Amino acid sequence: MLTRLAELEALHRGPAWALTRSAPWTIAALQTAFSRNRPQVELEAFHDELGAFLEDLRSRDAAAGQTPTAGAATARAVADDWTRRRFLTRRAQGGRIVYELTEATARVLAFLESLSSDRSTLTGSRLGTLLGDVEKLARETNPDTSARIEALEAEIEERRELVRQLRAGEQTGGLDSDTALEAAENILDLAAGLPADFKRMRATLEDSVGQLRNQIIEESLTKGATMAQVLEADRRLRASSEGRTFRSFTAFLEDPEQQLRFRSAIAEVLSRDFADGLGHEERETLRHLVIELRESHSQIQRIYGKLSESLNTYVQSDDYRQSVRLRDAVRRAEQAVRRLPYAREESGFAPGPELFGAEFESLSMVKLFDPDELAPPPRLAEPISFGGQERARSARTAKARAATLRQAVAVALEAGGGEAGISEVWEQMPPEEQHINSIRALLGHLLHEGVRLDRSGWAALDFAQVDGTRRTAYVPDATITRASREEEN
Repeated sequence: MLTRLAELEALHRGPAWALTRSAPWTIAALQTAFSRNRPQVELEAFHDELGAFLEDLRSRDAAAGQTPTAGAATARAVADDWTRRRFLTRRAQGGRIVYELTEATARVLAFLESLSSDRSTLTGSRLGTLLGDVEKLARETNPDTSARIEALEAEIEERRELVRQLRAGEQTGGLDSDTALEAAENILDLAAGLPADFKRMRATLEDSVGQLRNQIIEESLTKGATMAQVLEADRRLRASSEGRTFRSFTAFLEDPEQQLRFRSAIAEVLSRDFADGLGHEERETLRHLVIELRESHSQIQRIYGKLSESLNTYVQSDDYRQSVRLRDAVRRAEQAVRRLPYAREESGFAPGPELFGAEFESLSMVKLFDPDELAPPPRLAEPISFGGQERARSARTAKARAATLRQAVAVALEAGGGEAGISEVWEQMPPEEQHINSIRALLGHLLHEGVRLDRSGWAALDFAQVDGTRRTAYVPDATITRASREEEN
């Protein structure tokens, strides 16, 4: 009980509990502004929408003669307050500032939506999924190999009997519309928790990066202890449910065949008659499910890159600080040696004259110094001055232009009658755009549209370097068709 009490006390101090105690208009504004198909809203657009909502709310209260529910705060002040209370987070996205729900807010809104929905959570589809998962778990965890083989053979026999009935015409009907609609809604419910899991993993990684930077500034731990803490935190994160989800989805993204099968299955589901019973937002959620998860995956990958850069910077800066400490210690030792009293060694003979510490062999070596005979050294030459013509900026490859790349694909498809290879697309690129960054962008564009790369054949793409020379890049061959582009769109 004490352990559970400590967990609830920590939850009580967090943003999730605070959101459940907020006014209903706060939850209504957040649920309306953010959705599965609109996870991010630009800063100015969100302020305008929230301002219009507050004006309508105050007009309704004034017409009813009630005290203003939302007070007199502006939309910007309300958004700042929600960000401070960790209902929202602001982040840079593509050179602009956007608002986004935090992981706690996303889970609370999903929970409240399930409470206000009249849809039953106990459906035949969920019962079938539950039964199938339990049977699969029991079969795969059975240590008896013969029992597992027997269960698999029974399943194969059931499949063969189903195939026989379909061929004989004994069973022709599939799922009815209501059952199919329940199955689709069950899939949407399962997918609803994935964005919150990715948000939690992303927030944990950002906290790790922040803690590492604080340790770099404070120097409270040694380099080995800091690295051990970071690696241990990463190990615990990867072992969590969010980390396992991230690893599974990474494996899914690295398999183009699975992505094509998944996209084809979603397209077939949306083309069925029962899909008309889904709402517009639910249909868009299914259509953009892979794109949304891929974006979450890329955000986590970027944070991992920042963590790696921070670790590298920490190691280098720590080595630099150690070298500075060593040089300071050597300098202090040299100064301490100079401050020691100096005693000349005494010889056994009579002491000689101490004239500037010089040793004389005869008195003829002593001469008077005449300042007029001093020849001053020649004046140093003036420093070299550099003008604007001496300054030159180092050449660098330009960035790839997405609009030019899409136009080249469209022109190549039009010229090829709806089908074009990667070489034909490259020939449609302007000469000034045929550089190495455009090759990278072209390959990324084809992978994003689900085009399979044929590694058995290679396409030769000529491109220009910054010094004006031409080189040839050999990339896996690929063929893009107009049908695949329309399916992607």
